[in-house]
Amino acid sequence: MTAEPLDLFGNPLAEPTAKTPARLPVNDMNVIEKVLQVAENTGYVLVGPSERVYRLYARYAIETAPADEAHAVHQLLDAKWLTKGGAHTYTCYGHSGPGNSVLVPRATKNKARQWRALAGRPTTAREQQRKAS
Repeated sequence: MTAEPLDLFGNPLAEPTAKTPARLPVNDMNVIEKVLQVAENTGYVLVGPSERVYRLYARYAIETAPADEAHAVHQLLDAKWLTKGGAHTYTCYGHSGPGNSVLVPRATKNKARQWRALAGRPTTAREQQRKAS
């Protein structure tokens, strides 16, 4: 007799299915700060069911965002630091279609401003000495 794994009610457990690997987190704070700055000043757009990330460069005109920025945008959306906005019609390389704007909540704007204010301050004694000389 084979020992099949059973649940609490004695039913056989289904074989675990292989999950697709989750996106790796972006740990580069420079990229996160850049994405927050672009999102606040220029803007990002999510297009299609896969929510590909595009960057606004003019009113309702978009271009493909670099891969590192796209990963960071999705990470910030998952963490609720950015939110998905309303649908608008955008133009990309001569093609028009719907897309969702990416919004920056007020709390995120405030936190990004705090990070920018702290960025110029040296944190270690060695950095303080370099800055003084």
